[in-house]
Amino acid sequence: MFKEERRHAIINLLIKDNSVSVSKLSDLYKVSQETIRSDLRYFQKSGMLQRCYGGGILNRDALSKLITENKIDISSTIATPIHQDAKLRRENTKKAGKVCVLGSFNIDVSATVPWFPQSGESILASQFGFYPGGKGANQALAANNAGAAAHFIFKVGKDQFSAFAMNHIIQSGIASYSAYQTDKAPTGSALIYVSAVDGDNIIAIYPGANMMLTTQEINEQHRYIAESDVMLMQLETNIEALTEFIRLGKQENKMIMLNPAPYTKQVTHLLSDIDIITPNETEASFLSGVTITDINDAKKAGNIILQSGVKKVIITLGARGSLLCEHARTLYIPAWSAVVKDAAGAGDAFNGALAAALARQADMVAAIQYASAFASLAVEQVGASSMPQHLQVLHRMRTQSNKVIHIN
Repeated sequence: MFKEERRHAIINLLIKDNSVSVSKLSDLYKVSQETIRSDLRYFQKSGMLQRCYGGGILNRDALSKLITENKIDISSTIATPIHQDAKLRRENTKKAGKVCVLGSFNIDVSATVPWFPQSGESILASQFGFYPGGKGANQALAANNAGAAAHFIFKVGKDQFSAFAMNHIIQSGIASYSAYQTDKAPTGSALIYVSAVDGDNIIAIYPGANMMLTTQEINEQHRYIAESDVMLMQLETNIEALTEFIRLGKQENKMIMLNPAPYTKQVTHLLSDIDIITPNETEASFLSGVTITDINDAKKAGNIILQSGVKKVIITLGARGSLLCEHARTLYIPAWSAVVKDAAGAGDAFNGALAAALARQADMVAAIQYASAFASLAVEQVGASSMPQHLQVLHRMRTQSNKVIHIN
């Protein structure tokens, strides 16, 4: 094994285990202990390693900085499942249930505007920024913050944004992830206009590397699918990868949850294998052919979608709450009160939190109420990836009331 290859492998071990041993590395790579000490001195000089007796300990903050500044090869942390529980330790909350998320990582380019521009119109933005995003990344983070151990499967390009992606994922506290990289497409991105008036948004997505996941790469994730309680996916990745993800989930008899966003007609081929689908009003209209203006319209749409073979339909209605449609009943769950600053991540917050609640065996209505409370806190923060913590959600649910209504 060449020196550079060995050092990349040591970085992976450091990220996975937080520490390394000179003697164990020497045995593993069949080199002298002095060679390993030289490697550790190299990492110590960069700041990413603190030496200790017999080995070294990872300085995670320094590693993130090096990745962000492109001072280490990002491929050294790509395509290897990395396990960490930093957020778990900080919050001192045990994880309950496992959620496996297949989805996107995007760079969100966000501008806050006084109104949405018309064709040919130029307007001034009051805020602008680059944020980590993508429905997959956001939902994995939401599931993790909501108390589940989330595993996130995604793909990025070989560009400066891939470093941004890895830095975010490493720092996020997501329990584990499998990252892949391609030179055939750039890291995904999204252009977001956020209304300064009510936090509403318009989003244009360029999927990039998200559409390059292969069925072989999905098969490499069979272990994480088998270990999960809930599988969660969206439509920002390619249909071939989604189809294989579903196939493996059905093989393992897992609960499969689909957030059909952004909508594509290809989704209709997947529906018969989906346990839970969570469209918003627009997506439910596309899926059903029903224009939704009120709760009754949403019920009609939900019942039509059920005919496709989906077991449960949850239509999210923004500030009005959500509607659960099952063959035996229809329930309306009002939204929790919130001071909205940015609604861009509301759907992702809802979906990730719902998956987490179901993974810990909550009943469907309780899971939806929890997810709605989680989303109400998420919209009070700026940035689609800004997610609350589990204890904050429990506090909101204790201090507000939320009554479920049966719809005839």
